[in-house]
Amino acid sequence: MEELPKWVNKFNESGRAKKYLKNKWKTFYDIDTYTESIDDNNSFEKPFEGKETPTFPYDLSKLAEYNGNYDMLKGTPFGNSIVADFAKEAIDAEELGKDSYTDFLAISFSSTDYIGHQFGVDSKEVEDTYIRLDKDLESLLNYLDEKVGVNNYTLFLTADHGAVQVPAYLESKKIPSGYIDNNDFKGFITDITKKYFNSDSLIESYSNSQLFLDKAKIRELNLEIHKVAGVLADEIINYKSVWKTVTAQSLQNDNFKDDVLKNLQNGYNQRLSGDVFIIHNPGVISYPKTGSTHNSGFNYDTHVPIIFYGKGIKKGISKSYTPIIDIAPTLANLLYVAFPNGNDGKIIEEALK
Repeated sequence: MEELPKWVNKFNESGRAKKYLKNKWKTFYDIDTYTESIDDNNSFEKPFEGKETPTFPYDLSKLAEYNGNYDMLKGTPFGNSIVADFAKEAIDAEELGKDSYTDFLAISFSSTDYIGHQFGVDSKEVEDTYIRLDKDLESLLNYLDEKVGVNNYTLFLTADHGAVQVPAYLESKKIPSGYIDNNDFKGFITDITKKYFNSDSLIESYSNSQLFLDKAKIRELNLEIHKVAGVLADEIINYKSVWKTVTAQSLQNDNFKDDVLKNLQNGYNQRLSGDVFIIHNPGVISYPKTGSTHNSGFNYDTHVPIIFYGKGIKKGISKSYTPIIDIAPTLANLLYVAFPNGNDGKIIEEALK
């Protein structure tokens, strides 16, 4: 389509965003009952611009001008709330679930991500965000019951990643963790290429813990790419924060069983990925010392929830490991359609009636 549907324009013009931006973000319940988080005022969280401390309450109407105005909503629980509002509008306006053909609606509640990055997973802000998200989900489910009908829809919920606890906080508790000094690390790598290949220009890019080699330069110097990658992997392992190194050639030829290396191998793309992969020690990240991030195959980044609910789903709990690639074939089975192209997941039979 060349323009947004009328109902979307109507929603955008409704003033819903302005209404949320006038809110004060205070804890949904008494903050003293928030026992799954650390003290509200601490040095491990990044405050909003215009506020000296990362503490409740947050007057959004006063802070918005320092934090991107409407853009600030995404970093508060109300970013999730407006997404839930929009999902309800979509269900109603597009008449989802009203005929014999199955409709699919994907909803991404992404404020948890922004808030987790800014305040860290142990913050009062994150705890309150999930309490409020639970309320938004309750409202959405009630809406589905009303508009689509009880037991007339199937829902699944999961996440794309977890996150590490703020390393500075972990260090304060004497738990091994820390930060990567990117300049020092890149200098260490350059020293390797100078020592073994008399060149400081063999690395084209370093991104997402992957080294991309400059293949044209390597050919110009009559070097062999797999040898260069192998030397780098063998030497980088000696860097203080590095846990493991792997070359692209190893990922192509070997079959890893270790969960972290298996995750790395599963994410490897022969055309697009790098030539040398670096896995830093658990709890070690490249990030400022406030807030947190994700970029590993360790459990804290990869262990996410999966919930199925509604038509065709059996009530119960499972403690079995279930990779998220199993979601698509499970839904395909419920819909009596072929599995998606390229999917190699399995049906989660124990979830089905």
